[in-house]
Amino acid sequence: MQNDPPFIPPPSKGGVQYRLYFLAGDGHISHAHEFHAPDDATAIRIAEGWREGQAIELWSPDRKVKAWP
Repeated sequence: MQNDPPFIPPPSKGGVQYRLYFLAGDGHISHAHEFHAPDDATAIRIAEGWREGQAIELWSPDRKVKAWP
């Protein structure tokens, strides 16, 4: 698995912090990436660039934005 992130635009004023959790086969978090995005839709597109077919969850900061099985 490649851990290099896709291009992420630099945070702008008012950007929202997100954390993308990568889940292992047993459902536990294997690792995470933190990034900023202007809104949920942009954060979801960024997260999908990292997914590589594995289960992930996108959070901001205590709110689950989306989960991919």
